[in-house]
Amino acid sequence: MEDDLMPGDDIHIEPVQQGPRRRQRPPVDTLQGHPYLEFPDGTDAARHCQKLRRMHVGSHASIDWDAMEEIAETPRVRRFIPIDSPWHRLFDLAHTPTYRELLVEFISSFTFHPPGEPVPIPYPGAPHPPEVSFRLAGVQRSMTLAEFAVRCGLYMQEEIETEIYTAGLVVVEKPTLVGFWQVIAGENHWEHEKSKGRVSFVRDPLYRYLHHLLATSISACGYSREWCTTTDLFFLYCLLYRRPCALAHGLAQYFASGHHRQERGFLYGGAYVTVIARSFGLVPHQDPHLRTPAIMPTRMGMQSLWGMRVIKRFPVGPRFKNPNGGVWTEQPLPEHFEDVYPPADPADVVPVEDPPEDLDGPAVPQPPPPAGAPQFPRHVIRGHAPGAALHPDVRAELDRLNDLVGWLVRAEQDRREREGLPPIPLPPVRAPHQQHQQQHQPQQQQHQDSDSDLDA
Repeated sequence: MEDDLMPGDDIHIEPVQQGPRRRQRPPVDTLQGHPYLEFPDGTDAARHCQKLRRMHVGSHASIDWDAMEEIAETPRVRRFIPIDSPWHRLFDLAHTPTYRELLVEFISSFTFHPPGEPVPIPYPGAPHPPEVSFRLAGVQRSMTLAEFAVRCGLYMQEEIETEIYTAGLVVVEKPTLVGFWQVIAGENHWEHEKSKGRVSFVRDPLYRYLHHLLATSISACGYSREWCTTTDLFFLYCLLYRRPCALAHGLAQYFASGHHRQERGFLYGGAYVTVIARSFGLVPHQDPHLRTPAIMPTRMGMQSLWGMRVIKRFPVGPRFKNPNGGVWTEQPLPEHFEDVYPPADPADVVPVEDPPEDLDGPAVPQPPPPAGAPQFPRHVIRGHAPGAALHPDVRAELDRLNDLVGWLVRAEQDRREREGLPPIPLPPVRAPHQQHQQQHQPQQQQHQDSDSDLDA
């Protein structure tokens, strides 16, 4: 793995910074006109690339096993990250150089269709789109998710048919994740409105260390690493409870959503893109088209641990410390814990009122309708007709539902336009209620005339 760090003498190593407290401005666009970043006009890849090439590229952080040995935490870390496991490869491969041009090209063109999920096709009989597709060094590639899992180095080929890969979790219910958060961080430290919590509330220093590694790899958070999101919790839950996790699926989801990140954010994942490029026989440090310096990874060693303020020097040496300044003592995780649901919104709680007291006694039975002509009920049509005004709460709810339906239709039309599909044929616009009523007034008059004739 050390050969990955120094691929050649002709490469310039960019100094790695952990990141300032305040976000920097987007870098100057130095990749405009690069041959690897030329995409057809009007395509999704072209739009994504225009944004991504102006974003910062972050440096991956990997485990410093020497530091773990110095603070006597190696046995505990190995319980969660066994040697030659997918988790071990995820953190070990993070110590690989990142090449800006390859990363921007890869994420700009990356598409992911999870296996088993329905995918719209443009016309009957059209070929099914590949599960994973991307362009790398100017060459378009497509493959299954299983092949992607092997090429990015997370799984061995012989593991694809085993439960290590097939039984991997893709999602965990949010109440379970929030319950897990209360186990590791305590109660009342999760912001339900924002679906995140501060990492500083996590009690075990090792868990905070592992979260930092996740936040620069498969669940890249950029400068928001002081927050733990539900995505972070999912991977941390699988890691600490040793549940099988679909790491390749999670990495593909990150690449597919990379263009949604803020322009002042950071792009991660370049280490795994480099591994994929090497699996196709490419040698990035010998590519003359790669003009920017390689971004080298860092190891979270003793300097990082001192900076996180999670260790202290004791007579036995540096160790994790507890909130009181003593040596941290591991607290085993419970086998079971309760799910935690968000508190109910007071605005959504409808007060239950007692039914009004009936002061008039029971209703008087009405006589049956007279025999003869059938009775046609006069239907009440809600709308702008006199006496048919809606309650303000009902009107507000209908307006909200109308906005949601309109948003869904526009989103679907935009998606079909991006994929080159014809637009969805929409139903004809209904006439306003007043016009609808005027059109049906002659018919209603005929019904009334027929009723009068029958009564006569």
